[in-house]
Amino acid sequence: MADFDAGFKIVARTAGRALPRLAGITVDAWQGIGDTLQTTERLADRAFRAEGGGERFVVYMEAYTRWVESAVWSMLAKSGLLSERERLPTLSLLFTLMPQGYREQKGTFRLEAGGKPTQQLWFREIPLWQQEPEPWWEHWPGLMALYPLCRHGKTSAAAVTHAAAAIRHRELDSYKRADLLSVLGIFGKLKDRTLDVVSIIGREQMKESPLYQEIFGEGEQTRARRDIMEVLEVRFGAEAAKEFEEAINTVADLGHLGELHRLALQSRRISQFRRALAGE
Repeated sequence: MADFDAGFKIVARTAGRALPRLAGITVDAWQGIGDTLQTTERLADRAFRAEGGGERFVVYMEAYTRWVESAVWSMLAKSGLLSERERLPTLSLLFTLMPQGYREQKGTFRLEAGGKPTQQLWFREIPLWQQEPEPWWEHWPGLMALYPLCRHGKTSAAAVTHAAAAIRHRELDSYKRADLLSVLGIFGKLKDRTLDVVSIIGREQMKESPLYQEIFGEGEQTRARRDIMEVLEVRFGAEAAKEFEEAINTVADLGHLGELHRLALQSRRISQFRRALAGE
């Protein structure tokens, strides 16, 4: 349904050093790695320079919706690239969002040839469904976007409602807030596909987010167009309604679609709706 990778990148940028804390790592200083090199440019939203306990290191994070065998191979390669570029050790965090197919990796991946080790990756595993939210989470709006996937003891709807309230309370920047609420919607829907996350969170709260427009907008448009056609078919018959199907499918603005839905309900004759659709 959604671009989970884009959602996790937003979480990584906004939750920052709260994410390593889930793996028991305390970070005192935190800085995003910006890069123009092709090899590591795609990691810029998930790789950070950090300091903790008097040491400097890179924190590199990957997230997978479900466990895949290629995850450790990818982390082995990318963590090496980051260490080479930064001349620092890389601490790798592997987040798995859903339990399907998960097998604990015991935090290491080792390659051998001729009975001797050749490469080895050490990483921290964070299966989100095993994470129990703590009070300090609510100080990090980015972290709360992952809340529905954790062991919160609530219904899915109640978890999304609670997380949305925390994000609205803590994130004062309207654009960042809209992005995080959209990400919350993505992960809420991942947890429970039956949830109407747009209604729970509020369309108005998310509409400033490009992510919302990309992921939820198309679905909302489809639903709105379908609602208009259903009203026209009930009121004027399927044959009469078919005249408008092509024109309605070209309307993208949700506000305009809402107006057309009201007109379909209120028009006493089909000619009234025809004139309104034509802008007369």
